[in-house]
Amino acid sequence: MHGQEGYDILKACHEGPTRGHHGANFTAKKVFDASFFWPTIYRDAHNLVKSCDICQRQGRISQRDEMPQNVIQVCEIFDVWGLKRILERTVRENRASWSEKLEDVLWAFRTAYKTPIGCIPYKLVYGQSCHLPIELEHKAYWALKHVNFDLKNTGDHRKLQLNKLNELRDQAYENSLIHKEKTKKLHDSKIKNRIFNVGDRVLLLNSRLKIFSGKLKTRWSGPFTFTKVFPYGTVELSQPDGPNFKVKGHRVKHYFGGDVP
Repeated sequence: MHGQEGYDILKACHEGPTRGHHGANFTAKKVFDASFFWPTIYRDAHNLVKSCDICQRQGRISQRDEMPQNVIQVCEIFDVWGLKRILERTVRENRASWSEKLEDVLWAFRTAYKTPIGCIPYKLVYGQSCHLPIELEHKAYWALKHVNFDLKNTGDHRKLQLNKLNELRDQAYENSLIHKEKTKKLHDSKIKNRIFNVGDRVLLLNSRLKIFSGKLKTRWSGPFTFTKVFPYGTVELSQPDGPNFKVKGHRVKHYFGGDVP
């Protein structure tokens, strides 16, 4: 048993009246139960399931399907992660007052230790740690005893602090770069090695359908044709009846053919 006849038997067990669109091993076992066999049955079953249009349009994406990370040292002024989380916990029930709490949130963010840079953001600007209100309240007398009222000595000390500020910022930059490279290495070690070439056919996951569609409706659309790769994981796809468009690379997967419905 081989060739087209074997393919027809596999297809009947995979897609026929008793179909279940099972995986390659289950499909091959159905063939065995029907008293058929040929040496390449497992390989043929794997190729059949791999190219089945219905099977390819099921399932979701995981962290292993993500694209490799890129180390970005220079960020836009408002690309600060963590502010939304702090703001949500600060405003509580009164969501409309978020703008009134924004300054407090920024202070909380700037005075919190950041592992990537090895210090607090406040220190990168002023060259020294920030004195928090609770510190001033409970240590005011201690601070007065150690304050230096000599303007000349104080000025010289401040100049020395400012000279060390550039060194501090350079060190923070190096710490950030090392931290991000370690994070990238860990992330990239856990993802699949997916290679896309121009002309490849892919399916696109429509993540918005998880809100509006029924549970059993497929979330994969296409197939589309792969045309270009951009930096930071963005890819460009073409469609037969429309313009090219860009999507995140982790939302696409290879399409291996099949009878498109």
